[in-house]
Amino acid sequence: MHLHVICFDQPYPPAYGGAVEMYYKLRELHAAGFKLILHIFLYNNAQQQEETERLAEKTYYYRRKTGIMPNLSLKPYIVESRRSPELLDNLCRDSHPILFEGLHTTFFLSHPRLAGRLKMVRTHNIEHTFYFYLAKNKPLSWRALFFVVEAAKLRIYERVLRHADRILAISQADTDELSARYPDHDVRLLQCFFDNKTDTSIATSQHPLDEKPYILYHGNLAVSENHRAAEYIVRNIAMQLPQYQFVIAGRQPAPQLELVCHKADNVMLVSNPQHDYLQKLIHHAHINLMLTFQPTGIKLKLLTTLAKSAGYCIANNYMLHGNKLGSLCCCADTAEQIIAAVDKLMQQPTCPDAVVQRQEQLRQLGFGDISSIADGIG
Repeated sequence: MHLHVICFDQPYPPAYGGAVEMYYKLRELHAAGFKLILHIFLYNNAQQQEETERLAEKTYYYRRKTGIMPNLSLKPYIVESRRSPELLDNLCRDSHPILFEGLHTTFFLSHPRLAGRLKMVRTHNIEHTFYFYLAKNKPLSWRALFFVVEAAKLRIYERVLRHADRILAISQADTDELSARYPDHDVRLLQCFFDNKTDTSIATSQHPLDEKPYILYHGNLAVSENHRAAEYIVRNIAMQLPQYQFVIAGRQPAPQLELVCHKADNVMLVSNPQHDYLQKLIHHAHINLMLTFQPTGIKLKLLTTLAKSAGYCIANNYMLHGNKLGSLCCCADTAEQIIAAVDKLMQQPTCPDAVVQRQEQLRQLGFGDISSIADGIG
């Protein structure tokens, strides 16, 4: 079974949600016997990787065309900047099915040279909604204007999905929305792929805070949505609960966040943690706080936390939007509700066996199941 997979970015190392989803999906497809032909767009200093090449029969690389010119197109920047004639030529070397990762990679989805091919699009978000929220979370600036324009372009461009034989949505909410918009198309839910295993060395490693219980928030702090959530937690939760230790961990925290954390005696900021140390923080946290103000897609860090942490998970409704993970979390929305939940759960002991039970529940919910892709491919 051969399958072309067009990746909008280098999937390895799986350092953020989109890369995590692609990398672990490739691993599952490879393990199932698929002979993968990878097409990978490189940018932001991403390099060729032996790990992804190991999963493929053949790997092609393309340089993403960033800069001013792709912005001048009527097509969305994320699509136009991945336009490559070489990609089309390489896809036409055979008649194997094609998996387009994200709306980003669909420039040639409607091309007549691909007529008659089985074409599947994995949607990672309702992209125009995602970009609208990016604009909403940015102060008035050229960057915010870019997000607004991109959202408008993506809303119009999304109609290209009519040329897909199969649309693979990432959450139940996205599946429902896309099914309503494209009622005559094969729209399926394809649950996320991620590392759903506990590293034994992490689980048995020394407690990072010398057995002191703590509440953790983690994420890429350079992302405005995560910065906003982290600052909200410090100001509205941690400062109201001085008796408990809070840890904020993630990449590239802004000076403003560093200053806010410094003002709270019970908050420790861990900047740019190494992967293993972050995994240790997640596993040993008494409570993982999972908050977002953006109800889009599905949050890979929520899935990772549920599969890795021996402690409790508190999530708000935006974090649980469009998925069935609420039964695995304590749901709280307002600051008052979160404070009450933290205070209650900090009095209760954690259960190391809970992580194994959650991993099994995630498998039962279909996470890591490739059948929606494999169906009909022989």
